[in-house]
Amino acid sequence: MGRPMIEVFDIAIIFFLILISLQDLKNKIIPNSLTLGIIFLGVLKIIFFHLSFEMSFIGFGVYPIIFLIIYGYGSDFLKKEIIGFGDIKLMSSLGFYLGYTGIYSIIIFYNIIFILSFGFVILDFILKKYKKNEEIAFAPFICIGFIIYKILVNI
Repeated sequence: MGRPMIEVFDIAIIFFLILISLQDLKNKIIPNSLTLGIIFLGVLKIIFFHLSFEMSFIGFGVYPIIFLIIYGYGSDFLKKEIIGFGDIKLMSSLGFYLGYTGIYSIIIFYNIIFILSFGFVILDFILKKYKKNEEIAFAPFICIGFIIYKILVNI
């Protein structure tokens, strides 16, 4: 099974990411059914391409670590929720789908996400559209960052 099968998985994951982004923008929530769908795609990818389940399982645990730290300690320090738990579950499911390929891959993925979100927030401040204490949906940045990361990895 070659390239056409990989493209089917790429299209399916993008479909899930679009639905997740729209849900987070509209309702500020990421449905579990969509993150579980990404995990299911990861399981299918493991089966069809004979990939390592262990590496996917490690990816499931390692990719959300920074978000867990921000969720736990950042929320305690600032006395308000900084990041939602849905974002953590999204990172776990994407980590499962990608599989663990090394710490540098994760660092690149995180840099893409944080540069995108920082750029948006700065642009929002400049255009004076951001209101203090307004929640910003973070899942679209994770989803766009994932797509950019996949494009960079495939180059």
